[in-house]
This record gives sequence, C-alpha cells and structure tokens, in this order.
Amino acid sequence: MSISPISSSMMSMYVPSAGTTSAVDYEYELIKQELIAMGIVPSGDKNTDKAKLETAKSVQEMMQSQSASNSRQSIPFEDIMNTLNLSVTGDLDKDYENTIDKLDYEITMAYSDDEKEYYKALKADVEVQYNSSKQDSISFSGATQIAALNKYMLLGIY
Repeated sequence: MSISPISSSMMSMYVPSAGTTSAVDYEYELIKQELIAMGIVPSGDKNTDKAKLETAKSVQEMMQSQSASNSRQSIPFEDIMNTLNLSVTGDLDKDYENTIDKLDYEITMAYSDDEKEYYKALKADVEVQYNSSKQDSISFSGATQIAALNKYMLLGIY
C-alpha cells in the first residue's frame, strides 16, 4: 500500500509543534458555546460567564415549567372531581366525561333518595360549569380571530 503525496503532507500538518502548545480550558469553551447558542455574548471571564449560563438556564427552566402549567386547562369542576376521588388530567372534555360517568354510577348505586339527589345536584352543577366554560372558550377564540383580522387590516395584508 502506498501513501500519496497529498495524504502524507496532510498528515504532517496535524502534528503540533512542541513550542506552540497551550492549555485550553474545555469547560470554559463549552460555557461560551452554550451562551452563544442562547444568544448571550460571553464576557471573557470564566466565572462571570458560568454565572450567566446558570442564571439563563434557571430562567429557561422556570419559563418552560410555567408554560407547561399554563398549557394545562383549568377545570371549573375540579373540586367536585376531588370529592369523587377522580384525578384531574387538564383536558376539559376528558375530565367532564370521567366526572359524569362517575356521577351516573354513584346515582345508580345510591342507597337513599337523599344520596341520589345529592349526586344529581353535583351532576347538574358539573354540566352547568362545563357548558359555561365551553361558551367562554368559544367567545375567546372569536375575539382572537377578530384581533388577528384587525392586525392584518392595520398592516394592509387583507
């Protein structure tokens, strides 16, 4: 097997000379890369940049956790679900179905008329709260659409 002149000269390019070696702080290089990826300009001081990175990461985590909790839909009948020992998923329709199913079961299994009336009243309350929250979300989405249309009209993109 022969070595071509091109590959042999390239191999000699990668051999570091003994006089030009310098210690590279790979941890700091990584910190700088992460800061740049986040859109933050490194200061040149390792300790300062490390603190900046830790702060930026904690803010980012906090924002992600807030957005995750905001994405979970508010369930207006959550207290009734807790009373029935049902876990809240955050999905309004699924929680409504689970609650109504549980209340129907409790109504059929009630020992007395008073107990049956109690569960019927809870069911009526859940239905009212569910329908009310559905109407609120419909009017909100309509308002969002009108706002978008107004924005386009103002920008002349209609």
